Amino acid sequence: MTFLRSLLFLLLLACVPASAQDTQIPEIRTSLEKDTAVPGQPLIYRVTVLVPTWLPSPPAFPSYETPNVVVRLPSRASGPTSETINGETWSGVSRSYRLYPMTAGTFQIPAGTIKVTYADPDDQQPVVVDVQTDAFEITGKIPAGAEDLDPFLAAKSLTLERSVEGATDDLKVGDALNVKTIAKVSGVAPMFVPPLAEVSPADGLAFYPKEPVLDEKEDRGLLSGTRTEETALVAEAAGTYTLPEKSLSWYNLESGAVETAKVPEISFEVTGTAAEAPVEPVARVDLRGLAMAVVLLALAAGLVYLAWRTFLPKVRHKADDFKTRYHASESYLFGKLVAAIKHRDFSGTLHCASAWNHTVEGGIRIADRANFEEALHACSALTYSKEAKLTDKDADIRWTRLLQSARTMRRNRLKNGLTSSHFALPDINPR
Repeated sequence: MTFLRSLLFLLLLACVPASAQDTQIPEIRTSLEKDTAVPGQPLIYRVTVLVPTWLPSPPAFPSYETPNVVVRLPSRASGPTSETINGETWSGVSRSYRLYPMTAGTFQIPAGTIKVTYADPDDQQPVVVDVQTDAFEITGKIPAGAEDLDPFLAAKSLTLERSVEGATDDLKVGDALNVKTIAKVSGVAPMFVPPLAEVSPADGLAFYPKEPVLDEKEDRGLLSGTRTEETALVAEAAGTYTLPEKSLSWYNLESGAVETAKVPEISFEVTGTAAEAPVEPVARVDLRGLAMAVVLLALAAGLVYLAWRTFLPKVRHKADDFKTRYHASESYLFGKLVAAIKHRDFSGTLHCASAWNHTVEGGIRIADRANFEEALHACSALTYSKEAKLTDKDADIRWTRLLQSARTMRRNRLKNGLTSSHFALPDINPR
């Protein structure tokens, strides 16, 4: 009997801590509606955090960044939730991710760590714990009949437009034309549209392409937008030139067929040469005037030398001070950040981003900063990932997205006149 009582007591001791611990460890629920999608189309992944009390501060969710997978947060990605567990109401937060496989293949989404802060059931003091979600796989699959598309692009609709700014008649050597090509898509983000840059058809034309401009919109989860590319053409020799027809084949998600969007060719002729400057007649030399000019020049040189000896140190000091302040200014540092991104210098990008962030003193929208950090993390994979080497297309997409998020972050800050005072307190409700 004594043995049985001792055994029962030990079992009670073993169960009590486990029960107490179970009521305090947050519950993590994950769901993936489906694991296979057409490249460029989203898969919805949801993560729910539940606690027995309440959350004094929002959970810190992971990014789930993965090579060849674009991870995005839709509008209102996070929201409050509750659930009855063992007869008690648990509260929490649910977050939705959109995972876009960029190419065909199977991709491993790593496990993620969530930092959760919740109120202790006994004394209501904050408790901070790290909980982890499981790794999982998603697959990008090319639909039947679209296997030969290269590059592959799937959308609900796609149109191409091409326009020429400038008169194409009576062109002369040295004249310029601006050719603009716009791809409009629905059902896919414009970042998935491949480059449409003009290619020189013959000698005699100089091509100066501008940076592509991506304009993305979202309406109740439906992505759409435009990719705009502009190229300046400068005539270097007389002749007849033709910009060839441009086409882009794509898979129609609604009809299930491969379609092709086209813009017609553009022809123009450079007939003349640039007008030559008139030759000025040679004037007779005025010796008396020349002598007077030499004297005046000598006097001016003496005055300049005197001023140089007297004022140069002060001018140089002020110039150095101005240069130092300019190099520490927000606009200059942001320009350095843009230059580093355009040169695809990841180390320089990190350094310039840190320096620019210091000048704005944190006055950045949380959503804009999150988008920039996601894009920065994606570009880091180009240098440090141990996975298979990414394609040039993947690199173009990631660096373009990073540049666009940096410009959006600064544009929103300037437009709204944000300062660090707007962010003195953390955001209680996650977005």
